[in-house]
Amino acid sequence: MSAGQVVEPITAYERHVHDVVAVHRTGRTRVQEFAIVELGTYGPALLLDGRVQSTAADEAHYHEALLYPAYAMSERVERVLVFGGANGGVLHRLCALPDLRQVVQLDVDGELYGITRSALPHMHRGAERDPRCRVVFGDPRALVREIDGTFDLVIADLPDATEGSATERLFTTEFYAEVRRVLRPGGLFATQAGPAHFLSPDFFAGTLRTLGTVFRYATPYAISVPSYGVPWGFVVAGDTIDPAAVTEERVEAAMAKVDPKTPTVYDAITHRHMFALERRLREALADSGTVATDRRPINVVS
Repeated sequence: MSAGQVVEPITAYERHVHDVVAVHRTGRTRVQEFAIVELGTYGPALLLDGRVQSTAADEAHYHEALLYPAYAMSERVERVLVFGGANGGVLHRLCALPDLRQVVQLDVDGELYGITRSALPHMHRGAERDPRCRVVFGDPRALVREIDGTFDLVIADLPDATEGSATERLFTTEFYAEVRRVLRPGGLFATQAGPAHFLSPDFFAGTLRTLGTVFRYATPYAISVPSYGVPWGFVVAGDTIDPAAVTEERVEAAMAKVDPKTPTVYDAITHRHMFALERRLREALADSGTVATDRRPINVVS
Protein backbone atom coordinates (compact mmCIF):
# COMPACT_ATOMS: atom_id res chain seq x y z
CA MET A 1 0.00 0.00 0.00
CA SER A 2 1.25 3.47 -0.86
CA ALA A 3 0.06 6.91 0.17
CA GLY A 4 -3.14 7.52 -1.74
CA GLN A 5 -6.69 6.83 -0.69
CA VAL A 6 -8.78 4.42 1.35
CA VAL A 7 -12.15 3.85 -0.32
CA GLU A 8 -14.77 2.07 1.81
CA PRO A 9 -18.30 0.99 0.84
CA ILE A 10 -21.17 2.42 2.85
CA THR A 11 -23.97 1.05 0.66
CA ALA A 12 -23.83 -0.79 -2.64
CA TYR A 13 -23.80 2.61 -4.40
CA GLU A 14 -21.98 4.84 -1.92
CA ARG A 15 -18.33 5.15 -0.87
CA HIS A 16 -16.40 6.97 1.83
CA VAL A 17 -12.88 8.16 0.93
CA HIS A 18 -9.89 9.04 3.12
CA ASP A 19 -6.63 10.54 1.91
CA VAL A 20 -3.65 8.55 3.22
CA VAL A 21 -0.75 10.92 3.88
CA ALA A 22 1.72 8.32 5.19
CA VAL A 23 2.02 4.55 5.40
CA HIS A 24 3.79 3.25 8.50
CA ARG A 25 3.41 -0.51 8.15
CA THR A 26 1.53 -3.03 6.04
CA GLY A 27 1.34 -6.80 5.92
CA ARG A 28 -0.75 -9.89 6.32
CA THR A 29 -1.09 -12.05 9.39
CA ARG A 30 -2.40 -15.60 9.32
CA VAL A 31 -5.89 -14.13 9.69
CA GLN A 32 -6.13 -10.82 7.79
CA GLU A 33 -4.45 -8.01 5.93
CA PHE A 34 -3.54 -4.95 7.95
CA ALA A 35 -2.15 -1.47 7.44
CA ILE A 36 -1.10 1.19 9.92
CA VAL A 37 -1.34 4.54 8.18
CA GLU A 38 -1.75 8.26 8.74
CA LEU A 39 -5.08 9.63 7.54
CA GLY A 40 -5.16 13.29 6.57
CA THR A 41 -7.97 14.25 8.93
CA TYR A 42 -7.84 11.55 11.60
CA GLY A 43 -4.15 10.81 12.18
CA PRO A 44 -2.77 7.32 12.96
CA ALA A 45 -5.21 4.62 11.91
CA LEU A 46 -5.52 0.84 11.79
CA LEU A 47 -6.99 -0.71 8.63
CA LEU A 48 -8.05 -4.35 8.44
CA ASP A 49 -8.73 -5.85 5.02
CA GLY A 50 -8.84 -2.31 3.65
CA ARG A 51 -11.43 -0.99 6.12
CA VAL A 52 -10.85 1.64 8.81
CA GLN A 53 -11.03 0.05 12.26
CA SER A 54 -9.84 2.89 14.48
CA THR A 55 -8.21 6.30 14.25
CA ALA A 56 -6.50 8.41 16.89
CA ALA A 57 -8.97 11.26 16.40
CA ASP A 58 -12.24 9.41 16.98
CA GLU A 59 -11.60 5.91 18.36
CA ALA A 60 -13.08 7.14 21.65
CA HIS A 61 -16.46 7.57 19.97
CA TYR A 62 -16.56 3.89 19.02
CA HIS A 63 -14.95 2.34 22.10
CA GLU A 64 -16.80 4.41 24.67
CA ALA A 65 -20.11 3.68 22.92
CA LEU A 66 -19.33 -0.03 22.96
CA LEU A 67 -18.40 -0.17 26.65
CA TYR A 68 -19.92 2.54 28.79
CA PRO A 69 -23.69 2.15 28.20
CA ALA A 70 -23.60 -1.51 29.27
CA TYR A 71 -21.32 -0.64 32.18
CA ALA A 72 -23.63 2.16 33.35
CA MET A 73 -26.66 -0.14 33.19
CA SER A 74 -25.00 -2.97 35.12
CA GLU A 75 -25.50 -3.69 38.78
CA ARG A 76 -21.80 -4.41 39.09
CA VAL A 77 -18.86 -5.00 36.75
CA GLU A 78 -16.14 -7.10 38.36
CA ARG A 79 -15.47 -9.78 35.75
CA VAL A 80 -15.49 -9.02 32.01
CA LEU A 81 -15.08 -11.15 28.88
CA VAL A 82 -13.96 -9.43 25.67
CA PHE A 83 -14.10 -10.89 22.18
CA GLY A 84 -11.64 -9.22 19.79
CA GLY A 85 -10.19 -5.87 20.72
CA ALA A 86 -6.73 -6.41 19.26
CA ASN A 87 -6.19 -2.67 18.84
CA GLY A 88 -6.35 -2.12 22.61
CA GLY A 89 -9.12 0.47 22.69
CA VAL A 90 -11.40 -1.37 25.13
CA LEU A 91 -8.89 -2.92 27.54
CA HIS A 92 -7.41 0.25 29.05
CA ARG A 93 -10.91 1.66 29.56
CA LEU A 94 -11.98 -1.50 31.36
CA CYS A 95 -8.96 -1.21 33.64
CA ALA A 96 -10.21 2.20 34.75
CA LEU A 97 -13.54 0.83 36.02
CA PRO A 98 -13.75 1.07 39.81
CA ASP A 99 -14.71 -2.50 40.79
CA LEU A 100 -12.90 -4.47 38.08
CA ARG A 101 -11.28 -7.69 39.25
CA GLN A 102 -10.60 -9.61 36.02
CA VAL A 103 -10.70 -9.24 32.23
CA VAL A 104 -10.39 -12.24 29.92
CA GLN A 105 -9.82 -11.25 26.30
CA LEU A 106 -10.23 -13.78 23.47
CA ASP A 107 -8.73 -12.76 20.14
CA VAL A 108 -8.12 -14.68 16.96
CA ASP A 109 -4.99 -12.81 15.86
CA GLY A 110 -2.03 -12.85 18.23
CA GLU A 111 0.29 -11.53 15.55
CA LEU A 112 -1.81 -8.42 14.99
CA TYR A 113 -2.12 -7.88 18.72
CA GLY A 114 1.66 -7.76 19.03
CA ILE A 115 1.98 -5.39 16.07
CA THR A 116 -0.56 -2.93 17.41
CA ARG A 117 1.04 -2.93 20.86
CA SER A 118 4.21 -1.48 19.36
CA ALA A 119 2.68 0.57 16.54
CA LEU A 120 -0.38 2.01 18.34
CA PRO A 121 0.73 2.64 21.94
CA HIS A 122 -1.89 5.39 22.31
CA MET A 123 -4.52 2.66 22.04
CA HIS A 124 -3.11 0.06 24.44
CA ARG A 125 -1.65 2.43 27.04
CA GLY A 126 0.09 -0.45 28.81
CA ALA A 127 -3.17 -2.12 29.88
CA GLU A 128 -1.92 -5.53 28.75
CA ARG A 129 0.53 -5.43 31.68
CA ASP A 130 -2.26 -5.06 34.22
CA PRO A 131 -2.30 -8.26 36.34
CA ARG A 132 -6.10 -8.34 36.18
CA CYS A 133 -5.99 -8.88 32.40
CA ARG A 134 -5.48 -12.17 30.58
CA VAL A 135 -5.33 -12.37 26.78
CA VAL A 136 -5.89 -15.73 25.07
CA PHE A 137 -5.40 -16.29 21.33
CA GLY A 138 -7.26 -18.75 19.16
CA ASP A 139 -10.71 -19.37 17.72
CA PRO A 140 -13.10 -17.41 19.98
CA ARG A 141 -15.91 -19.90 19.37
CA ALA A 142 -13.73 -22.75 20.61
CA LEU A 143 -12.19 -20.75 23.45
CA VAL A 144 -15.51 -19.59 24.91
CA ARG A 145 -16.61 -23.20 25.32
CA GLU A 146 -13.64 -23.73 27.63
CA ILE A 147 -14.37 -20.70 29.82
CA ASP A 148 -14.94 -21.34 33.53
CA GLY A 149 -17.39 -19.31 35.55
CA THR A 150 -19.56 -16.42 34.49
CA PHE A 151 -19.09 -12.74 33.71
CA ASP A 152 -20.87 -9.55 34.65
CA LEU A 153 -20.27 -8.05 31.22
CA VAL A 154 -19.35 -9.46 27.80
CA ILE A 155 -18.10 -7.13 25.06
CA ALA A 156 -17.75 -8.04 21.38
CA ASP A 157 -15.21 -5.61 19.86
CA LEU A 158 -15.14 -7.25 16.45
CA PRO A 159 -14.12 -6.28 12.91
CA ASP A 160 -16.82 -5.99 10.28
CA ALA A 161 -18.42 -9.29 9.32
CA THR A 162 -17.55 -9.28 5.64
CA GLU A 163 -18.53 -12.20 3.45
CA GLY A 164 -16.32 -15.23 4.03
CA SER A 165 -14.56 -13.76 7.07
CA ALA A 166 -14.14 -15.60 10.37
CA THR A 167 -16.09 -12.79 12.04
CA GLU A 168 -19.35 -13.90 10.38
CA ARG A 169 -19.67 -16.71 12.96
CA LEU A 170 -19.54 -14.17 15.82
CA PHE A 171 -22.94 -12.65 14.92
CA THR A 172 -25.08 -15.81 14.94
CA THR A 173 -27.65 -17.40 17.24
CA GLU A 174 -25.21 -20.20 18.05
CA PHE A 175 -22.54 -17.75 19.16
CA TYR A 176 -24.97 -15.63 21.15
CA ALA A 177 -26.19 -18.76 22.95
CA GLU A 178 -22.60 -19.35 24.09
CA VAL A 179 -22.40 -15.72 25.25
CA ARG A 180 -25.61 -16.11 27.24
CA ARG A 181 -24.22 -19.24 28.89
CA VAL A 182 -21.21 -17.36 30.32
CA LEU A 183 -23.19 -14.33 31.51
CA ARG A 184 -24.13 -14.30 35.18
CA PRO A 185 -27.80 -13.65 35.99
CA GLY A 186 -28.28 -9.94 35.44
CA GLY A 187 -25.24 -9.67 33.16
CA LEU A 188 -25.15 -7.73 29.90
CA PHE A 189 -23.70 -8.23 26.43
CA ALA A 190 -22.76 -5.40 24.06
CA THR A 191 -21.64 -5.65 20.43
CA GLN A 192 -20.97 -3.39 17.51
CA ALA A 193 -23.63 -3.90 14.87
CA GLY A 194 -22.49 -2.14 11.71
CA PRO A 195 -23.71 1.00 9.95
CA ALA A 196 -26.76 2.79 11.37
CA HIS A 197 -28.06 3.72 7.93
CA PHE A 198 -31.82 3.66 7.25
CA LEU A 199 -31.21 2.95 3.54
CA SER A 200 -28.87 0.06 4.30
CA PRO A 201 -30.13 -1.41 7.60
CA ASP A 202 -29.83 -5.14 7.02
CA PHE A 203 -26.76 -5.92 9.13
CA PHE A 204 -27.78 -3.71 12.05
CA ALA A 205 -31.34 -5.04 11.91
CA GLY A 206 -30.15 -8.63 11.53
CA THR A 207 -27.86 -8.37 14.55
CA LEU A 208 -30.70 -6.87 16.59
CA ARG A 209 -33.16 -9.52 15.42
CA THR A 210 -30.69 -12.36 16.10
CA LEU A 211 -29.95 -11.17 19.63
CA GLY A 212 -33.69 -10.84 20.21
CA THR A 213 -34.09 -14.59 19.69
CA VAL A 214 -31.56 -15.35 22.42
CA PHE A 215 -32.07 -12.64 25.06
CA ARG A 216 -35.21 -11.18 26.63
CA TYR A 217 -34.04 -7.64 25.90
CA ALA A 218 -32.06 -6.47 22.85
CA THR A 219 -31.84 -2.73 22.40
CA PRO A 220 -30.24 -0.80 19.52
CA TYR A 221 -28.32 2.45 19.78
CA ALA A 222 -25.92 4.46 17.64
CA ILE A 223 -23.27 7.16 17.70
CA SER A 224 -21.41 9.25 15.16
CA VAL A 225 -17.96 7.84 14.34
CA PRO A 226 -16.85 10.38 11.71
CA SER A 227 -14.01 8.33 10.24
CA TYR A 228 -16.51 5.59 9.35
CA GLY A 229 -18.49 7.98 7.16
CA VAL A 230 -21.82 6.93 8.68
CA PRO A 231 -23.26 6.66 12.22
CA TRP A 232 -22.43 3.33 13.79
CA GLY A 233 -24.84 0.88 15.37
CA PHE A 234 -24.57 -1.16 18.56
CA VAL A 235 -26.83 -3.53 20.49
CA VAL A 236 -26.92 -4.19 24.24
CA ALA A 237 -28.68 -7.37 25.34
CA GLY A 238 -29.58 -9.24 28.51
CA ASP A 239 -32.34 -11.05 30.34
CA THR A 240 -33.07 -8.90 33.40
CA ILE A 241 -32.15 -5.27 32.69
CA ASP A 242 -34.35 -3.30 30.30
CA PRO A 243 -32.15 -0.55 28.79
CA ALA A 244 -35.24 1.54 28.06
CA ALA A 245 -35.88 1.79 31.81
CA VAL A 246 -32.37 3.00 32.70
CA THR A 247 -32.48 6.61 33.90
CA GLU A 248 -29.99 9.40 33.31
CA GLU A 249 -29.51 9.54 37.07
CA ARG A 250 -28.32 5.93 37.04
CA VAL A 251 -25.89 6.67 34.22
CA GLU A 252 -24.56 9.73 36.04
CA ALA A 253 -24.09 7.76 39.26
CA ALA A 254 -22.20 4.98 37.48
CA MET A 255 -19.94 7.33 35.53
CA ALA A 256 -19.15 9.38 38.64
CA LYS A 257 -17.16 6.35 39.86
CA VAL A 258 -14.95 6.29 36.73
CA ASP A 259 -11.73 8.30 36.55
CA PRO A 260 -12.99 11.53 34.92
CA LYS A 261 -9.94 11.68 32.63
CA THR A 262 -10.91 8.39 30.94
CA PRO A 263 -14.23 9.12 29.18
CA THR A 264 -14.08 11.98 26.68
CA VAL A 265 -17.28 11.31 24.71
CA TYR A 266 -19.77 9.45 26.89
CA ASP A 267 -21.95 10.95 29.61
CA ALA A 268 -25.64 10.90 30.55
CA ILE A 269 -26.60 13.37 27.81
CA THR A 270 -24.67 11.40 25.19
CA HIS A 271 -26.35 8.22 26.47
CA ARG A 272 -29.79 9.76 25.92
CA HIS A 273 -28.80 10.84 22.41
CA MET A 274 -27.40 7.41 21.45
CA PHE A 275 -30.59 5.58 22.40
CA ALA A 276 -32.94 8.13 20.79
CA LEU A 277 -32.76 6.76 17.25
CA GLU A 278 -34.46 8.83 14.59
CA ARG A 279 -37.77 7.63 13.22
CA ARG A 280 -36.69 6.38 9.78
CA LEU A 281 -33.92 4.28 11.30
CA ARG A 282 -36.28 2.81 13.90
CA GLU A 283 -38.73 1.89 11.15
CA ALA A 284 -35.97 0.40 9.00
CA LEU A 285 -34.74 -1.76 11.89
CA ALA A 286 -38.27 -2.98 12.55
CA ASP A 287 -38.89 -3.89 8.91
CA SER A 288 -35.50 -5.36 7.92
CA GLY A 289 -32.98 -8.02 8.83
CA THR A 290 -32.91 -11.79 9.13
CA VAL A 291 -31.88 -14.04 11.99
CA ALA A 292 -28.26 -15.11 11.49
CA THR A 293 -27.14 -18.69 12.00
CA ASP A 294 -23.87 -20.50 11.40
CA ARG A 295 -25.34 -21.94 8.22
CA ARG A 296 -26.82 -18.62 7.08
CA PRO A 297 -24.72 -15.75 8.45
CA ILE A 298 -25.19 -12.07 7.72
CA ASN A 299 -22.52 -9.65 6.57
CA VAL A 300 -21.94 -5.97 5.87
CA VAL A 301 -21.69 -4.43 2.42
CA SER A 302 -18.19 -5.02 1.05
